[in-house]
Amino acid sequence: MIRSSLLALAAAIAFAGCSSGSGQQAKATPSPRATTAVSAIQNGRLIYLTGKDSRGVQITARPPAMFPRCAACHRANGAGGMKLPGGVVSADLRHKALVAEQKHPYTLALLERAISTGIDDDGEPLNPVMPRWKLSPRDLHDVSLYVLTQLH
Repeated sequence: MIRSSLLALAAAIAFAGCSSGSGQQAKATPSPRATTAVSAIQNGRLIYLTGKDSRGVQITARPPAMFPRCAACHRANGAGGMKLPGGVVSADLRHKALVAEQKHPYTLALLERAISTGIDDDGEPLNPVMPRWKLSPRDLHDVSLYVLTQLH
């Protein structure tokens, strides 16, 4: 009886995620969904900062972009404000500018559309200086997710 009670207690402790004998909680294994979200953000960050995805593939645009990465015009922190040819000033991509201060806030789908087709949140064309980036569906999602959730 005591032996079966000890086995049941040991099983309960193991099931609860405690490590044996150390009194510390075992590290939780992230769910597959959490792992995907983390890798999407990391991939999006790479694309935004370097112009290359996590596999090292260079992102391209048609017509070719003036600069090979988002951060070259919009800055690493997303603040924008860079003076570009033709008197164009690069847009602020931080959350406040894209969401909080918009009559029609950018959603993930709207930002994906802006990045890939050059159509803004109001359905109007962006300035032609903004490249129409050619990305895989995954890369487009990842860089859009990074911009909407990480640039503040």
